[in-house]
Amino acid sequence: MKNVIRLSLICIIVALTSCKNEKTVDEELKEAAVNMNKLTPQVLSDGVRLDSVSALPNKIFKYNYTLTEDVKESVTPQEIEAFKSQAKEEAIKAVKTSADMEEFRNNDVTLHYSYSDKKGKPTADFTITPAEYKIK
Repeated sequence: MKNVIRLSLICIIVALTSCKNEKTVDEELKEAAVNMNKLTPQVLSDGVRLDSVSALPNKIFKYNYTLTEDVKESVTPQEIEAFKSQAKEEAIKAVKTSADMEEFRNNDVTLHYSYSDKKGKPTADFTITPAEYKIK
């Protein structure tokens, strides 16, 4: 997952740093999403596939994943909550510490992660706000 995040961030950084004075952050995020979607779907480790990304209004960047080995009905609510908690903790750590995420931090981008099961059913999602990743 770290490799995909890194690749994603490189694309976003390029988009955010190019034409910085001419485009809004939302426009730059849209451009980054278009470029990143050229590289998807991308299979990650641990049965996770990045299907697409999208830029939403108000500086929100959304990642859409599929849990390729899971069916929602076969996973308990407690397992889903544990997965969400761990995934969010790892994502916050990446945003806080990765040099590749600096443009997100500098531009107060909100990150939204959405996971579906292998049948396409929404399974888990969470959001990381600037307030969460700017806490020391």
